[in-house]
Amino acid sequence: MSNTLLIHASGLIALALNVVALVCTCERSLRLRSGVAGMIWALNNFLMGANVAAALSVVSAGRTATSAVTLGERRSRTIGFAVFAALTLTVGLWTWGGWASLLMVGASLMSTYAVFHLTGRSLRWVMLAVSALWMVNAWSYGSWEQMAANLISAAASLYGACRMSRSASA
Repeated sequence: MSNTLLIHASGLIALALNVVALVCTCERSLRLRSGVAGMIWALNNFLMGANVAAALSVVSAGRTATSAVTLGERRSRTIGFAVFAALTLTVGLWTWGGWASLLMVGASLMSTYAVFHLTGRSLRWVMLAVSALWMVNAWSYGSWEQMAANLISAAASLYGACRMSRSASA
């Protein structure tokens, strides 16, 4: 399999997992599926040579899976948030690739806060903003999969937030 084909395939698989995660209403399922998608995004970024994004995607995958385990446990969530925020900053400094890296670190920090401290519509609204920040990375590397993924993930976040609103009012 050529590297280009692997890049495209990994991007499409990660995209599909992201969409399924963002439209479901189960908080634990959203986090577990997003964690798996994060590992596939890490592979996708690594294959493209986007090392900052690849490293942050690995941190993101671990963070998201950890947040699924700590749902409902306030102290564990607070500790998890602190550990993953510090890890995100460390990885961001270690893999610094210019000012665009700042956006990736900012997006990762926003996601870290969201998955440990938010649920429902609030979580999905933050994920919408995070998709916008990750779009910069996708654009700078010319990755149509990631650009599409961020647009579709943003739409899925919006749909998930609206779906959560309907569920709450029903």
